[in-house]
Amino acid sequence: MASAAESSEWVHLTGDERVLWAGTPSLYPAIPTIALGFVLSFLGVWLYRDVSLPLVPAWAALALVPVGALVAVWAYLSRWSTRYVFTTKTVYEKRGLLSRTVTQVRFDRVQNTAFEQSLVERSLSYGDIDVYTAGTGGVNLSLRDVPDPKRVNALVTTRLGEAARTDRPHRSADEQLTV
Repeated sequence: MASAAESSEWVHLTGDERVLWAGTPSLYPAIPTIALGFVLSFLGVWLYRDVSLPLVPAWAALALVPVGALVAVWAYLSRWSTRYVFTTKTVYEKRGLLSRTVTQVRFDRVQNTAFEQSLVERSLSYGDIDVYTAGTGGVNLSLRDVPDPKRVNALVTTRLGEAARTDRPHRSADEQLTV
């Protein structure tokens, strides 16, 4: 059975290419926003049922329910609709709930990667991975809230090392001594 990354139309695998890692951003950073959505919905119901406010009509209090639900759903769906895929040849990022943006960077263009975690991110095991490419002078792709970024970055670093060894022309022993 193919993985979700392999069966998606936005990931284009060649014959010898395989998926090393696929994932979505961690849900931990969205928890406060999701909680706020639930609080707004609960507050709307509570104000409607138990509090008689002379200046606030009942329908205004009830309007908090769909607003809160939309806040919570949007926070979740924006995470769910973002996908990261690392293959043996390419790094992919797909974003978008209503529209779609797919960014792909081939490993032969990647010069370096770095990952960053704050204290909170480290304790919850998520962080950011930056992919630096040749010719741009900076970050070309920034993957946010990646689960276990140390392990994922290590996969990418290992793949970069493998690509460097296989892409480098083979030299004879005499040529290696003169270099």
